Amino acid sequence: MGRDHTGTFTEKIKRQVYLDKLRVLATVLVIAVHTVSLGSTLVPERSAVWYGFEISNYLFLCCNLLFIMISGALLLPVKDESAGQFYRKRFLKVLLPMVIYYILYVCAKEGFVWLRPDHWGAMLKRILLGAPEEAPHFWLIYVIIWLYVLTPFLRYVVQHIPDSVLSGLVVVILIFQILGTYWDTLYYNSIASGILGSFAGVFILGYYLTREQWRRKYFIYGAGILSVCLAVRHIFSGAQYHRYLFNNAPLMVFYTMAVFLFVRQIYVKAETEHFFTKLISRYSFGILLIHWGVLHYLVKQIFHVSPTDFGVIGGSLLMIVLTLFFSLIGAMVLDRTLIHWCLLLIAWIEKKF
Repeated sequence: MGRDHTGTFTEKIKRQVYLDKLRVLATVLVIAVHTVSLGSTLVPERSAVWYGFEISNYLFLCCNLLFIMISGALLLPVKDESAGQFYRKRFLKVLLPMVIYYILYVCAKEGFVWLRPDHWGAMLKRILLGAPEEAPHFWLIYVIIWLYVLTPFLRYVVQHIPDSVLSGLVVVILIFQILGTYWDTLYYNSIASGILGSFAGVFILGYYLTREQWRRKYFIYGAGILSVCLAVRHIFSGAQYHRYLFNNAPLMVFYTMAVFLFVRQIYVKAETEHFFTKLISRYSFGILLIHWGVLHYLVKQIFHVSPTDFGVIGGSLLMIVLTLFFSLIGAMVLDRTLIHWCLLLIAWIEKKF
């Protein structure tokens, strides 16, 4: 058996320990990246500490693409499952927690007036419009939901083409990402940016890396190392570099592919995993959803912990550990209460009607 990125067990796919390891890594890194990005705003720009935070921000930000690649690695190989079965089994397990956490974030900032029936329409509109101001990291959840919509179609495509064509498709994806980043005509084109912004190519790359037989591992590792070197050079250049380092930029894609393949190579034959890996992997989706509030409210404002405390490294590590711990507690509580009760209610309604 395997798990999807929400921690829910999926049928048809033999459980892969290395994907759990990657999920735990991505979960820790998503907390780390928001810690160091906060730290970079608290120190003088272009100082030594600032450069350390910015380089760490790049290195940790592979978490977003890792979550997407993991989803592609788990979902795209599944066969003999109709689109209806897929949406019924898995879609709700992503959408429902997202909606619950969305409402909690809004109520935490603006009050429980949003729970009144006369506010439900406005709340629905806010949810449909995208990530809330109170939780900007939800943009990744919307991307994942959109990829879930595309999954039955993408499954058909990747499962009905030979490996040689799949390799060609991967080359096209990578070339398009390079051109879409460095060629202004494509970068400022709404259609091209929309395709890149869908992250469908990264989703397919996750599937491709599960089929990689190590023939191209040295190319991927080399491209990943070169990407890190060029990214550091961009950061020290003094120019604007976000366009060239983040999201679907090739320097991030190649680096993330190397991380994915490296973890897979280490753990591909592993059959057992530690309790910590199982626990964090199981609640990784909840941690992803709740960590923003825990970091910026509980750890920063209540505990008064800053990434610049204790010689920077000590403060950053403390902030990451505290955020991970309390996010895990919060995710476990909500998973076993609100989310569980809502799933039971939906199951009861389906049984009745």
